[in-house]
Amino acid sequence: MFAVTKTIRPPLMLVEQIFRHLHMPPKLACEFLATFSRMEYALKSTKYAIGDDKKVDPAWDRFANDIHEAFEGIAEPDLLEAKNYLLSHPPRKQTLAGHKITFIDQAIDAKQRTSQQLLLMVRTVRNNLFHGGKYLPDGEQEEGRNNLLVKHSLTVLLACSKLDHEVRSSFEH
Repeated sequence: MFAVTKTIRPPLMLVEQIFRHLHMPPKLACEFLATFSRMEYALKSTKYAIGDDKKVDPAWDRFANDIHEAFEGIAEPDLLEAKNYLLSHPPRKQTLAGHKITFIDQAIDAKQRTSQQLLLMVRTVRNNLFHGGKYLPDGEQEEGRNNLLVKHSLTVLLACSKLDHEVRSSFEH
């Protein structure tokens, strides 16, 4: 048996260094990741779960299409700003060119509804942030872009979380 005598915590200096490379406030990154996680749980714990006895995933596209009309009807300035920014400056997808990580523009599928496109972009932002896609050398960053992508993605997630009664209940409790 092993006895645990104290909690192991990374030194504050290390935490600050890690967040420095995200090029955004640590609080915003944490809030976005926590909200995204909560939203995935809310989808999977309601009628928006797909999978089998081996795995379960959230049915993001089905959810996006079900809430589309309500989503398009929201005229709040923050959400309109978020939609406009994400649609005109979509997140980029991480790729590997040779042995170098690069980004390519995310294509917008005109056949998809706006709600579906935006929630795909939110997932791309989450993937880039969570899987290390935002740890590029300082010279390769567009000033403030990461901050705006995360901020606007958070706004979209929070708006969507309120548009289905079951999802809202699961998200809030």
